[in-house]
Amino acid sequence: MGYMKATDDSNPSTLLGHYTKQIDKINRQYHDFNELHLSVDELGHLIRVNYINEDGFEVPLTGWLNMEQVGTYLQNYQRMFCLDPNCLDRFFDMHEATAIVPILCLRPTRKRPNGIANGFTKMRQAYQGIIPRRKPISIRSNAEEIGLFDIVDGNSTYFVAKQIGMKSLPVNY
Repeated sequence: MGYMKATDDSNPSTLLGHYTKQIDKINRQYHDFNELHLSVDELGHLIRVNYINEDGFEVPLTGWLNMEQVGTYLQNYQRMFCLDPNCLDRFFDMHEATAIVPILCLRPTRKRPNGIANGFTKMRQAYQGIIPRRKPISIRSNAEEIGLFDIVDGNSTYFVAKQIGMKSLPVNY
């Protein structure tokens, strides 16, 4: 008797959840540009990648793609435009760091939306080698909880790092 697959890989709508997770990851890592979305054609056979433009309208980024094309397109898009949160040395001047601290141990002391938006741009430019790598964030011991640290300088960097999925940050005490 033949083997029956649990899902139908020939129908893009069955993989929409997988692609949606990939789009969510891309949107987190590529935050300083327009958000991506997926749509499925009326027959449920093709997927199109769309983006939200500056005016808030959803606009096609691609034509209708089959399953394999969507997967390849998203992989290439992520490779070209997204930041790898595991490559700290692409973002930061590691020679200036005194330690690497888990992001869960860091506590921001302020949050400025404009600073965070600017931080995404600066982090991307450092990652791409357009500007010098960022200096490590400055911290001090938290007065109330042992093992936690308050961020003295680098609050916006902390929020950007958290958004793109970094698990730790280089620091100076």
